[in-house]
Amino acid sequence: MKKFLYLLVSLTVISGCSVSPKSSFVYYKSLEPTSCNLVVGLRQEGNQLIYKVSTDARSANGTFVQRGQQIIFSGLYASESSGNSKLEISAMQQGDKLTIQNYGNSMNFFTLFSECENKYLSLVKVRT
Repeated sequence: MKKFLYLLVSLTVISGCSVSPKSSFVYYKSLEPTSCNLVVGLRQEGNQLIYKVSTDARSANGTFVQRGQQIIFSGLYASESSGNSKLEISAMQQGDKLTIQNYGNSMNFFTLFSECENKYLSLVKVRT
């Protein structure tokens, strides 16, 4: 019995000294079936904000900037935009929801994710 108590105390002390795991991604997915299976992962690592985005057709990762409710994914560009300009993809965050306007109109032509059909891509935080 005495050995068991020593073992229990030792394991408790050792587990208390273990290194905490890296911060994990918070994932956002559509609750509705979509044509592209868009998944967005966000996390903070130190002072850096990191994203991971994937669809059936492509995947990307990098850093993002958050300005109020707007999230701008640095280095993640629209599939199609007017002229020769590169348009960075952004989303609006409201609570546990991300909303991305996927395409514009004839006056403001762009398509962020050409593999996705919906004009507005609504994603909710997935509990993991």
